[in-house]
Amino acid sequence: MSPDLDFISSLNYATMQINRHAAALLLLFGTIGNLLNICVLTERSFQQNPCSIYLSWSSITSLIFIWSGFLTRVLQGYNVNWPNENDIACKIRQLFLNVTWPMGIWCLVGANIDRYFCSHSSMTLRQFSTNQMAKRFILGIFVLFLLLFIEVVYCFEGSIPNVPVLCYGRNIPCRLYNDWAALLFDIILPSICLAIFGLLTIRNIRSRVVYPVRSVQNCINSRLLIRLNDRNLTRMVLIQVFVVLVLDLPFGIYRAYASLTSDVTKSSYRVAIENLIYSLIVLLICITHSTSFYLYTLTGSVYRHALKRMGRRCFIRFRCIG
Repeated sequence: MSPDLDFISSLNYATMQINRHAAALLLLFGTIGNLLNICVLTERSFQQNPCSIYLSWSSITSLIFIWSGFLTRVLQGYNVNWPNENDIACKIRQLFLNVTWPMGIWCLVGANIDRYFCSHSSMTLRQFSTNQMAKRFILGIFVLFLLLFIEVVYCFEGSIPNVPVLCYGRNIPCRLYNDWAALLFDIILPSICLAIFGLLTIRNIRSRVVYPVRSVQNCINSRLLIRLNDRNLTRMVLIQVFVVLVLDLPFGIYRAYASLTSDVTKSSYRVAIENLIYSLIVLLICITHSTSFYLYTLTGSVYRHALKRMGRRCFIRFRCIG
């Protein structure tokens, strides 16, 4: 066997190991993290804060996204490709992927906009920071992305050759529409919104003057708790924004490249290189949707306190059962 073939085999082996082990590890940690996120953010201390609704729904859609997308990567590491070869499984899985990925990102956009409203000095704008507004926003983006990507039922087929994954668009128009729609709605537009409202929120925090309130002690403690929750949630959202901006962009660029070169004849060496790069880029997407719990735990003291309270309650219940 020539050195070139040895090197190609090594690249294919590295790709298989990444799909088999790295993707499985991120799937495990992402599942645990998102489930804990949902439990903590629906805790009583967060129920009156609209931002927690956005973040909890971001975790719900991220959980669906990683299981729809990364379970197949793990199976590919063991040479199990039937989800990408079967047309019905391909279409259903792709519809879940195309709807839940932008929903997870746009829920963060909604949380960022809510932080902007909540931190603004104008009472009129602060009134937009409500639970009802959050629920309407989430319902609206769900309907939008369902209508935008329902075409995958027609466009996607299994066992498509010369593309990064076997479940792919059947022709060039379908591929261009899906790849550029994903690039626009999953990465470019939310990144712009996240950057704009993130900077505006930081400006509000720096410029807003909070005057002391003369009132009874309970009222003061309540206001201090609300402000502490707001500051912690704002910090959590801004850090998550930075992670999304850095890790999601390479995937959009690569998908556009893959569609534009799908009809180009490629050598085995080039295919092996592209498969390895694609596997690494997919891991970045998985990190984006799997690490929010760990980021929130590291950056939000109020979040850590809520997690501890939940942990104590679970411990007491299990001890009583035992």
